[in-house]
Amino acid sequence: MKQWFALIVQPRKEKVVEKELTKVGFDNYLPLKTEWHKWSDRRKLVSIPLIPSYIFVNTEVNKLHQVLNLPNTIRFIFFDRKAAVIPDNQILTLRNLLRKQEDILIESRNLDKGDRIKFINGRFQGLEGIILEQNNKKEKFIIRMDTISLDIVIKISAEDLLNAEKIQ
Repeated sequence: MKQWFALIVQPRKEKVVEKELTKVGFDNYLPLKTEWHKWSDRRKLVSIPLIPSYIFVNTEVNKLHQVLNLPNTIRFIFFDRKAAVIPDNQILTLRNLLRKQEDILIESRNLDKGDRIKFINGRFQGLEGIILEQNNKKEKFIIRMDTISLDIVIKISAEDLLNAEKIQ
């Protein structure tokens, strides 16, 4: 059965490893964000890894060693002496977050800084996290990926919070 695993690769080799994984037939996901980079003579919009040195690989446990035989790979994240499995919904959430770049602002609900919330419908349905910061335009929301000890902070609109409910 195929599952998602977090692969650590050599720094600045994420795109190279992604191409190699695809070339040899491994399903993989390299979350990228776009940023403006400035050089002395120009500015350019570039795609860089959201999580440096990480690529997510969807494969069977017995094929992990084949992945590690590829150049520029280091190791998989382990938990309790087993390769840590990343839940499908976390990969789907990452993909959805990076795919949508909307900024729609309306009044917020009664949610406060530090509240743990879950989105009950809308584009972030099923996502759980914590409100880190609030102002009158945007909220900072944290997604915790416990399996790889990683927190991803996103800015969400007040409209998105209309689809959320406070959880304990």
